[in-house]
Amino acid sequence: MTAEEYKQIFDQIKLPKEARLGPGVYVSDVEKFIQSHLAELGSTNNRRQIEPLVMRLNRLLELIRNNDLNELKF
Repeated sequence: MTAEEYKQIFDQIKLPKEARLGPGVYVSDVEKFIQSHLAELGSTNNRRQIEPLVMRLNRLLELIRNNDLNELKF
């Protein structure tokens, strides 16, 4: 997915304030997290830099779509 496609998806869903994406991966400001990841994703074509960004964005989407309230705080 492109940065613009992620932006369209995140603009259409209610975002939690914070999230735990996995062991040791805590996001205290989800909106800022998304903005920074999309900015970086849109500014590089380097696959090595893109992969971790996409993995974290996909994990956040997965948690939101599954409404995993143990991991998310609204």
